[in-house]
Amino acid sequence: MREALRFLGALLLGLLLVGGTVGAGLFLLLQGEEELARELLRVAQEKAFLLLFLGLLFALVLAALLHPLFLGYLAATRALGQEAEVLLANPGHRLRLRGPFELQALARLINRLAEEKEALEKEVEARIAEAKALLEREREVLGALIAHLPQGVVLANPKGQVLLYNPPARGLLGEGLGAGKSLFGLLDRGLLAHALALPEERFLAQGPTGPLRLQAVPLRGEAGFLLLLERPKEEGGLEGEALHALKDKMAGLKALVEVLEGEAPGALAPLLRQARATAEALSRLVEALKAPARAEEVRAEDLLPLLAEALEREAGLSPGFSLKEGAEGLLVQADTYALARGLAATLREEEEVFLEGERQGNLFRLTLSFPHPAPKPHPLLQEAVEAGLGSLWREGSRLHLLLPAREAPSTPLPKGPPPRAEVVDPALLQVPEALEEAPLEGLLYTAFDLETTGLDPGKDAIVALGAVHVLGRKVLYQETFEALVDPGRPIPQAATEVHGLTWEMLKGKPKLEEVLPAFKAFLEDTVLLAHNGAFDLAFLRKVGVGKPPLVDTLLLAHLLFPDLKDHRLEALAERFGVPVLGRHTALGDALMTAEVFARMVPLLKERGYATLGAVLAACQRLPLARLKY
Repeated sequence: MREALRFLGALLLGLLLVGGTVGAGLFLLLQGEEELARELLRVAQEKAFLLLFLGLLFALVLAALLHPLFLGYLAATRALGQEAEVLLANPGHRLRLRGPFELQALARLINRLAEEKEALEKEVEARIAEAKALLEREREVLGALIAHLPQGVVLANPKGQVLLYNPPARGLLGEGLGAGKSLFGLLDRGLLAHALALPEERFLAQGPTGPLRLQAVPLRGEAGFLLLLERPKEEGGLEGEALHALKDKMAGLKALVEVLEGEAPGALAPLLRQARATAEALSRLVEALKAPARAEEVRAEDLLPLLAEALEREAGLSPGFSLKEGAEGLLVQADTYALARGLAATLREEEEVFLEGERQGNLFRLTLSFPHPAPKPHPLLQEAVEAGLGSLWREGSRLHLLLPAREAPSTPLPKGPPPRAEVVDPALLQVPEALEEAPLEGLLYTAFDLETTGLDPGKDAIVALGAVHVLGRKVLYQETFEALVDPGRPIPQAATEVHGLTWEMLKGKPKLEEVLPAFKAFLEDTVLLAHNGAFDLAFLRKVGVGKPPLVDTLLLAHLLFPDLKDHRLEALAERFGVPVLGRHTALGDALMTAEVFARMVPLLKERGYATLGAVLAACQRLPLARLKY
């Protein structure tokens, strides 16, 4: 419409120029020729209709001659501008010389500038690669070291978003673990905050795949923290063996007692010695059968401020506290997290309390003083104290907790975290609260693709899923998801010709309901990314997966290159210099979509679409966005 109005304006201007020139010529020609002027006026009046017809005919002929030239020039200019934008993402791209001579000259100049830009970028990349060589070697050593550690290791930023992890950590925390994802969805936030306050202690926690022990070590400054994970050790075998030995010794003791009853006094002394030895062995076995305490050791001088901080965080209570002389240096045995939760539950309705710690032999006594009768201990507090082999009781306005303790070793433990190496730039994970205001380069995406038995989401089934994480403009090739699915039905030949999968190849593969939980975990906390995503999302929504927003590279291609006639994924990949590999396989198409999107981001920013909300709003205005499957 805009081009048509511009053309009509240009045509009207041309007619005015031609008419004005003819009128000015006649005026100059007829100066002093009054009789000739009257004659021409008379003829014009008589032939007015003919002259009007000839004028219209001249205008139509002029329009027919100028129309393809004018609009072709506009289209060639616009296409040249759109193609030149690709150079921002792919400096190796070169413009084709098409259109008028002037535009071809401009295209040659742009190609020369692109060659110079590409040469400069290669030189800069070479220098950067040389400067980073040492750092990369250190990162490789760090990555190899962490990958082969038997413990699970997770590096996170201060917000709890994952920057680095090793395979054992993935096994302990499941499919929900990934770069850029939050640990707070996998582990209790309060437990992590508590563990960070005690970096030398390990805590028992419930993970997504079962119980585990964790240790949280804060890094210097605001760099985040390191999480060490492992499975709890099994202790049931030793206890069963000790119990069997105890029963055997008890049976022997009973036999000895029976013999002693009928023996003569002269033979009693040896049997008594045997009975004494058996009793001593029995005592040792009983000692071995004591249940191991579900607790850690914390210094008394650290325990009181730790509990005060937890009460302020979880109960909104700011207690005073003091440690009596002689209690310094005691290692108190307690499950500090469970103890803090139990105290918070007990004191949730209180407004004032004072904590006082003192030594009582080989025990640590914690007294809570109130301005009124002490409240009844919450079951969580009772359970936490008993788990640490302690005891508690009320006495008027005081609540007493008696906990096992021992002298701390005289040799101090080395302090300070080990040297660290940055692996992922934490700035890439600075995401605002409102998702729509988040910058495109500050989000974690999941590029995904499906292969199906047909094109009807209501009748056809999924046979393959593939996905990969994209952090900003970086494709995380180490974080992929791929699964083949048994559809439970024959696959039409037309579908097999597209993706190459037959029912014989898929028989015995997991059913879709078996694959979906892991796929959902892989999508968690990410923005969906696909090419022609409306089709794939229609299949996923049928099984309860896939919530918006969705970034569609097909819509982005129409937004960036409206005059291109081919917006297929392989055409876009070729345009951006992305290798076309694994086409029409779920993971292959997902990887190609991720690479194409990464190269589209700078073009979108150049057009003013710097945030996710701006991109989605622009795509919603496209006619193609109204297409539904």
